[in-house]
Amino acid sequence: MVDVNIVFKCYFLCFLSNHYHFKKQMINKYLVLIICFIFFIGFDFSLINFFQIQEIKIADIFIVNSFLLALTFSFFYLYNILKKRLKTSPFTYLALSFFKMIASLVFLYPLISQKDINFLPYILHFFFFYFAYLSAEIFLLVKSSE
Repeated sequence: MVDVNIVFKCYFLCFLSNHYHFKKQMINKYLVLIICFIFFIGFDFSLINFFQIQEIKIADIFIVNSFLLALTFSFFYLYNILKKRLKTSPFTYLALSFFKMIASLVFLYPLISQKDINFLPYILHFFFFYFAYLSAEIFLLVKSSE
């Protein structure tokens, strides 16, 4: 007869091992995203100074990059929750990307609704870094699927 305590301990150790591996994988993703965030802010400052764009202020650089980092963090958080509960499919990724786009439009709406401001440099700046974060996100998803 098999001892129930031994079976329970084996299941518990397997759970801890899988949970630890999952947490380690998530921490690595978040660490890479934070490194990308620091790199993108530095690249953003250098672009603004090189092209001498007056419409984009220093606070705008931090606001845009912080918003995009928060969107990417929330994307990975929700993707992992849905991955645990459901069988993941490309539609999960597309649905979460759609919600990211809607959140981006809501974020940009106050600026677009003002008629006296030239918002084109800000919009181009936002979407340049939106696609930079999207490429980092795709890289991390492909890397984790291997």
